[in-house]
Amino acid sequence: MSDKNKTHERIIDAAEETPRGVALVHASLVLLLWALLAGIVVGAGCLATLRVVDLLQEVVWEGLARALPQPLSAVAPVLLCTLGGVLVGLVTSRAGFSLDTLGVVVGSCRSKGGYRVKSWPWALVLFALPIAFGGAVGPEAGVSGFTAALGTMAMHGMRRSGVAVVRNTSHPLAAAWMALSPAQSDEGRRYTRGPRILLWSAAAAGFVLGALGVSRLFGPGAGFPRFDGIDYLGLNASALWVLLALPLGWVLARLSALAGRATKLACDRMGTVSKAILCGVVLGLVAMALPEVLFSGQSGTWDLLSGWQAMGAGMLLATCVAKLALTQLCEETGWIGGEFFPLIFCGVAAGYAVAIITRGDPMLAVALSTGALVGAATRKWLLTTCVLALCFPPVSLPVVALAAFLGARANAKHNG
Repeated sequence: MSDKNKTHERIIDAAEETPRGVALVHASLVLLLWALLAGIVVGAGCLATLRVVDLLQEVVWEGLARALPQPLSAVAPVLLCTLGGVLVGLVTSRAGFSLDTLGVVVGSCRSKGGYRVKSWPWALVLFALPIAFGGAVGPEAGVSGFTAALGTMAMHGMRRSGVAVVRNTSHPLAAAWMALSPAQSDEGRRYTRGPRILLWSAAAAGFVLGALGVSRLFGPGAGFPRFDGIDYLGLNASALWVLLALPLGWVLARLSALAGRATKLACDRMGTVSKAILCGVVLGLVAMALPEVLFSGQSGTWDLLSGWQAMGAGMLLATCVAKLALTQLCEETGWIGGEFFPLIFCGVAAGYAVAIITRGDPMLAVALSTGALVGAATRKWLLTTCVLALCFPPVSLPVVALAAFLGARANAKHNG
């Protein structure tokens, strides 16, 4: 018998000697407390990092932009985005890696059971630069990577503490090990799902507590606006034309995918620095005509809520298409971030454009286009519905869920 199996049996024997009720109490307290504390640290750290990046963004776009002399201030977006491209390219080249996207982080956790950040200092800088200098990306890539890495470190710490269990058989972690170590049979494995669900629930609660603590200290973030609910009783014949927002969302998702492929082909042979600079120049030039293409779209969605009618349908659709293309350009040129926030912004902009054209209910149009666009782009309708629940009230969620489901299925069939 190997040393590993002997150690495992010693731990189980020690746990079995402990009264069952005491063992369960010890297991619950130790594991839940550990998960709660780890969640608090991760939640507070991630939100604090976002606050720092937001401050850096203000310094760049309010401090530096205002400091430019009059002839240069007119082309501030081009200058600042180009500077951002230079910095992103140089830092990426010096670090020797780029941030992993949300999909890569999730894939690593599934295949390897965890995630590791290659270099925390470089990763934090790579996370901050695209957001600070106006990249059309959200913070999901960095936040997901940092959260997964910190969670992996917490798990490793708990595993290393198993040494204390071996040395002291009365240690409460003996019961914890017994509770989470699946038996050899399938029935034993099935009974471990309950403790694991409780463990992750405690970690999630800790994450929320940590984030709320930082919000209390430094003030809440912008967040996403909450849209009004759909007035189903007030819908009229024009609602039939508003249904055009559903296929429009899917079309925009396809255009985004095509833009990603075209960008990959165009930039495939370019160097790290030259690609990042090209992205900055293009971002700045497009922003001269369409300012809302910059940034993640989180604060831009607030602006749409009150100013969508003044923008007009043409401007809304042009901004939507340009932002989707620029998000793909950022991802392919080293300005790594996330796509969820830009997708939500573009879905909202497209919905308002349909409402202007058809003179139909704007809340129905926004729910249809946003659900279809995000669902088709991610191909995960349930995840899309859960994320969009941050924006839409419960009365609108059935429409959002249906649009996300149809968008995801249509995109899956198109690619299949």
